[in-house]
Amino acid sequence: MQVLILATDEQPKLRPLTATMPTALLPLVDRPVIATTLEILGRCGCPDVLISLYERGGQIAAYVGGGRRWGFDIKYVTQREAWGSAGSLRWAGSLLETTTLVLPGDALFDLDLAEAFAFHQAHDGKVTAILHTPRPGDPRPCVRLNNDQRITELGAAAGDLQVTGAIILEPEILQAIPDHEHYDIVADLLPELLAANEPMYGFQMNGYWNPLATFRDYHEAQQVYLYSAYAASTPEEAMAGPVDRLRYPSLEAREMAPGIWVGREHSIHPTVKLAPPVYIGQHSWIGREVELGFGTIIGSNVVIDDEATIIQSSILSNTYVGQLVHIEHKLVTPGSVNDPVEGVTTEIVDPFLIGQVESKQRNRSSLRRTLTNLIALALILLTSPLLGVIGLLNFLTTGGRMLVREVKVGQRLNEENGRLYTFELIHFRTRRHDGRYTLLGKWLEQWELHRLPEFFNVLRGDLELVGVKPLSRAEATQLTEEWHQRRHDMPAGLTGLWYLQTEGTTDLDTVIVTDVYYTATRTWLEDVRILLQTPSVWARRIRTRPPQDNRDEKTKNQISRM
Repeated sequence: MQVLILATDEQPKLRPLTATMPTALLPLVDRPVIATTLEILGRCGCPDVLISLYERGGQIAAYVGGGRRWGFDIKYVTQREAWGSAGSLRWAGSLLETTTLVLPGDALFDLDLAEAFAFHQAHDGKVTAILHTPRPGDPRPCVRLNNDQRITELGAAAGDLQVTGAIILEPEILQAIPDHEHYDIVADLLPELLAANEPMYGFQMNGYWNPLATFRDYHEAQQVYLYSAYAASTPEEAMAGPVDRLRYPSLEAREMAPGIWVGREHSIHPTVKLAPPVYIGQHSWIGREVELGFGTIIGSNVVIDDEATIIQSSILSNTYVGQLVHIEHKLVTPGSVNDPVEGVTTEIVDPFLIGQVESKQRNRSSLRRTLTNLIALALILLTSPLLGVIGLLNFLTTGGRMLVREVKVGQRLNEENGRLYTFELIHFRTRRHDGRYTLLGKWLEQWELHRLPEFFNVLRGDLELVGVKPLSRAEATQLTEEWHQRRHDMPAGLTGLWYLQTEGTTDLDTVIVTDVYYTATRTWLEDVRILLQTPSVWARRIRTRPPQDNRDEKTKNQISRM
């Protein structure tokens, strides 16, 4: 069984939403459309997935990668010309060796793959068209079926089931597609096969289907996705919102309260009023006395300024919504507002009403890095006398080898391959190669002064002031569970919740639980609180630390062997 996803983006739609991205990456509750398709395939255990690319294919390949996060390997079929949906099949022909499901990558399909493949294998035809009840206003043709579910007629008023553009076929059918010619599955291939009396069958899918052809479609899909997640998390609200439901509405955010999802690194003023279901993406800022009503979807890197009101609307990523702005039943991008019912898009030229926030967020990140560096530099200057004395004494007592560099891992650099940032953590040497303490080693460890050079790691950008605990490579390899990986969403820190709540002897599992909790709940106010509490926790750790055995490691090892 193979799957071919058509993500060629040959027919632009939903402008200006897709002005800078292919339709397959259009966000559904802040997740690309194609991610939902791949997740359904992953749940069904499809091992062989291909994606056809043409326009802006690099963006899709950059997001999807090799498919590791969904549990399979993905191959890409790159086109140099626009061949149409059936032409893309022909172009990928040499790679299609068995029964193949063809899915449009720019549509939402909640298809039961096991049921569809079982239906295809049960009849003697080489083609199964995936059908759905007709969508009002959609131009795709309908079909008429006989008692054996064989397609007998294809046309605008043929029957009460509509062609979706998805099909299951055997490789032999590829010979019916002209080579190097623009050819469409619905407009050309299916009518020709029917005229040639080739047995074709129709499978009616019961799940949700949305072609995302119009702004009304897109707005509906957003609401269906959000309310499906609401019904799944809060069963007593299962009847709320649209009638349609998705089986697996995954959201990349934490549910703070029933029906309220919030991404990481957010800032929400305490006076904000939220009416579920509401989704707020990561890195978003919600101002004073803002009202977010039911059915509101806030994308990533969004700023909603003070006293704005948003109800049953989608605010796409990197959008600024100004003070006192009222938005209801709309789709909003940086610089435009769309009415999905009327299909009318209004360009907004006043950036104080609706604007671009990307530059603001970038400036905010730059300001944070600058502030971190200033604090690190201040700490270095403040402790420079102590650093100088310890450095000199350690230099004299260790034969010039006063520093140790340990390889540590930090934040995840690439979501697809899981590669982690590695760096050398600097601290004063406290032990010799045989495990014995240096002259100052025991005292430095007792007072944790061996960590003072880590200020330079902060200055270099290896560490944040507050973050997860830096782990060795050996420790990182022990994080095999999926939930373990959440800790890698945040950079390693000089201090953190791990420092406040664990000790040096705490087992790795407890440290990981603490880090994952910090990652899920982290806010800038929480970071400030942790930073301010660190000195008192350091003092408590010094006072309560049990006296160390004055014997060095070599002596203790000799005793243990007696």
